[in-house]
Amino acid sequence: MGFFTDEEVGSLRITNMILHVVGGDEFVPEPARVVEHEAFFIARIRDTDVSAVYSFEETSNTKAQIEAIATGAVSFEAGAQALSNEFSRLHVGSSRDGALFIFELSTHDPQTRIYSFVKYDYREAIEQAAADEGGLLRRIVTAFIADKKAIQKSTIIRVNEGVAELPISTQDRMKVAPEIGDYFATFLNVSRTLSDEMLNKKTVDVLRTTLTFCKELLPEQDVARAFRHAQGILRDRQEINEAAITDAILAASGNPEDEEVRGKIQLTTRRRMRAAKLDGLQFRPDRHVLRRPPLRKIRTTEGVTLTYPDEAEGLTVRRERLPAGAERFIIQTARVTEDNIVRSPAR
Repeated sequence: MGFFTDEEVGSLRITNMILHVVGGDEFVPEPARVVEHEAFFIARIRDTDVSAVYSFEETSNTKAQIEAIATGAVSFEAGAQALSNEFSRLHVGSSRDGALFIFELSTHDPQTRIYSFVKYDYREAIEQAAADEGGLLRRIVTAFIADKKAIQKSTIIRVNEGVAELPISTQDRMKVAPEIGDYFATFLNVSRTLSDEMLNKKTVDVLRTTLTFCKELLPEQDVARAFRHAQGILRDRQEINEAAITDAILAASGNPEDEEVRGKIQLTTRRRMRAAKLDGLQFRPDRHVLRRPPLRKIRTTEGVTLTYPDEAEGLTVRRERLPAGAERFIIQTARVTEDNIVRSPAR
C-alpha cells in the first residue's frame, strides 16, 4: 500500500464505472456501466496503488471535473465522458490504443470518494465455448487480464467533502518510474513534487532508522557498518524499489537464517518505508546521495586525532559540547581491531 490508508483498503467499493476505447480515429462516448466483476477490478486498482510523487496544479481541469462529479454538479456519466474525451484527444500517435476505465469508489468514510483511472492494454483473445455449447471458438474483442503489466497508465485521486486532494498516485508503464509521459501529465495537469534526489534521501533515512531500531539483530550490533553496507548495495542498483531496500537491509544484517529475526527486520522495514511514503515506488539511485560517506578528522589541542565516517556521528560516535569550547567524544565499539604504538612524525 502506498496511497490508500489501511481503512480504505478494507472498505473500497465501486459505486460507478465507465469504459471507453482511446486511441482510435474518433471518440465515441459510452454510457456508464452497471458495476460488475467488482472484486476483480478492485484488485486491479490496488495493483496501481503507489505513494504520491505528483500533485495537481490548482488550475487542473481534471481536478475540477472530478470535484464536479463528487459534488453532484455533473453526473458521473457526463463527467467521466468529458474526461475520457479529453484523454483520447491528447492521446499521441505513438501511444498504444487501450481501454480507459474510470471508477468511482466509496470508502469507510462517507465524506471520502476515490476516483481511479486505469488505461488497460486493448487486446483480442479467443475463448472456447463449453462442450454443451458446441465447443466452438469465440473471438473476444477485448480481454482484461489479472496482470500488472497489462496496465499502461493509472491514477488514484482522493476527494474529501467535494475537494480533491492535490497529491495523487500515478504510474506510467511507458516511462522510467516514477516519471509519467507528457500527454498524461498534460491531461492530469500535474507537476512532480518529489525528485529522485528527494526519494533517495528518504531511502537513506529509512536505512538509518530501520538499522538503528534493529541494532540488536545486527552483526556485532554495528549500525554504522551495516548502514554503509546497505547504502553501497543500493548505490550499485539500476533501480530502487521496496524489494531492493528490504534486500539491502537484510544483507547488511548478515542475511539471518532465523525466520523470526528476518520477519522482524522485514516488518520494521515495511513500516519505515510506509512512514516515509515510499510504498510501491521505483526510482533511480542517486549516487551523490548514496555516495561513500566522507571521513571526518578531528585533532585536539592535546594531540589526539580521531578519524571516522561522517555518518557514524550520533550512532557509534557521540560528540557532546561542553562549556568554554570543550568537547567530549564517546566511541562505542563492538570490538577494537587495532591497538598499536605508532612512530611520531618527524618534526
